[in-house]
Amino acid sequence: MKVRFRTSYWDVNHGRDEIMLKAIEDLPGAAAGVRLALQSGIEGFSHFLYSIDDAPFKKSPDGCITVHFEDKPSHQEKTIIVKAACGNGKDSTPYTVKLGYFPKEFYEANRMSGYPNILVVESDPVLNFACGSVEDLASREATPEEREFASKKWAGLVRDAETNYDKAKLLAKSLMDDLCPHSGCPSDEMKVSPFEQYERMVSGRDKGFCSNFACIFVCACNALGIPARRIGMQQVHSASDKCRIQRGSKHSTTEIFDRHSNQWIWMDMRYYVLGAYLGEEGPLNMAELHLFLNQSTRRERLKFHIYNLNDKSDRILPLDECPKKVFDCWEGWDVEFQYGKEIDG
Repeated sequence: MKVRFRTSYWDVNHGRDEIMLKAIEDLPGAAAGVRLALQSGIEGFSHFLYSIDDAPFKKSPDGCITVHFEDKPSHQEKTIIVKAACGNGKDSTPYTVKLGYFPKEFYEANRMSGYPNILVVESDPVLNFACGSVEDLASREATPEEREFASKKWAGLVRDAETNYDKAKLLAKSLMDDLCPHSGCPSDEMKVSPFEQYERMVSGRDKGFCSNFACIFVCACNALGIPARRIGMQQVHSASDKCRIQRGSKHSTTEIFDRHSNQWIWMDMRYYVLGAYLGEEGPLNMAELHLFLNQSTRRERLKFHIYNLNDKSDRILPLDECPKKVFDCWEGWDVEFQYGKEIDG
């Protein structure tokens, strides 16, 4: 998926809501009413329970709820309480969905012409439209062999960490220790699987670009059950067989999904970054970083959680004190970001 954030921010940065809308549709024919189709992002989801206007709760295995209104020219209201039920017997937060129906005759009676039937939907908490699953936004699923390799190599390292983000920071520091001494131009023999790239680099047989670092980190995260994805970025003005003209450097970076905070978090091993903050707010996702780097007043407030390879410490530093100061691949509003199972380069 190629993304410019002017139109696609939530497509690639949504989290897991307990209840989400898949669709909301007017009933066919002359019937007055609405059909809601729901889905849930909670783990262990089983079915939905719903009540309309304080009636006893009913079960909806497929997430479909149909509400009818009377055929009369007055304003009408319905209230739905809906919960997502898990296989372990626990229910989600109850969502209150209020439906207000205003038939066109209501407006005509008030000398307001040209109005269709209008149905107003309000909810608490907010009922977002589903953009897909977090797993859909992660890189490809790890193979059994990759899960076995990662378990033997890093499971003990991350075992006691409480959150996905805590695990990812431990893993990133270990990988930086292993891989950063071997940074450089990779040979054609590096066109292999991520963990084969890892073994070639740590053995000293090859070197790696940012894309190799990103592939290895993302594969290790996914193999350990931490949803993670690689993101490519570029500003290519023109390309031909003779020459490609681009602004700044192409780059591959990464994000992990933290279940505890329900958000994507940017991390970048080639910049030694374990997280970024705007003042005390954060950690940020990469879209937020891109926005704030390109706004001068907010850029001044950016801080980065930096790992020091020499003494194995990590500190929060302002941008101008970071060891790598060239964030040119994020500069400018028209950077193109590429998300997905496979990206270029």
